Amino acid sequence: MSKTYTFLCLFSVALFGACEKGDIEYESSFEHSYQTWLKFKAANGNTYRYEVSGATWAGSSWLTTLTVKEGRVVQRDFRYEVFNDVRMPDDGWASIPIAELLHGLGFNAEDFLEQEGKPFHEALQWTETEAELGLHEKTPASRLQTLDEVYETARSVWLKKRGDAETYFEAKNDGMISSAGFVPNGCMDDCFSGIHIRSIATID
Repeated sequence: MSKTYTFLCLFSVALFGACEKGDIEYESSFEHSYQTWLKFKAANGNTYRYEVSGATWAGSSWLTTLTVKEGRVVQRDFRYEVFNDVRMPDDGWASIPIAELLHGLGFNAEDFLEQEGKPFHEALQWTETEAELGLHEKTPASRLQTLDEVYETARSVWLKKRGDAETYFEAKNDGMISSAGFVPNGCMDDCFSGIHIRSIATID
């Protein structure tokens, strides 16, 4: 075995935990996307911004924006785009009466403030700066992670071959990852385990 091959295999192990081929779905597409990501990262000093979308069958959808500088998450922005079938107005959630937003949920603004310790509008849209990262715990926001960590999780968890689920992978962000995950067979509701990335962009 050549020294070059040994180095490459050890490098792969360090990144993805295994050197064997064929243990994930969409392997060729994934590896091509990963190489595209590495080129993007190198060209931009590992500094970028990406948006993660989420939704539920019950009538809500949201967007998390993660800002990464030199390989570290430095800001997380979150907002519901639709909450309980109500779409966020152009001028923000504060323009809608709280009673309208809470209609049918079984509690009022005072109950929410007492239980959560913050006004309801603040749960619909917020920003965490570097010193505040992780402050919002009870939230559907995407967790704090870099795209290196996203690719690693896709490789080791979301795209892992399994016989009891349907697996998905797309790379529509100029060749970089846009969707990766799986849905257990027979599941009818919110069963997707993975990530949907709406955009990946450089930071001016």
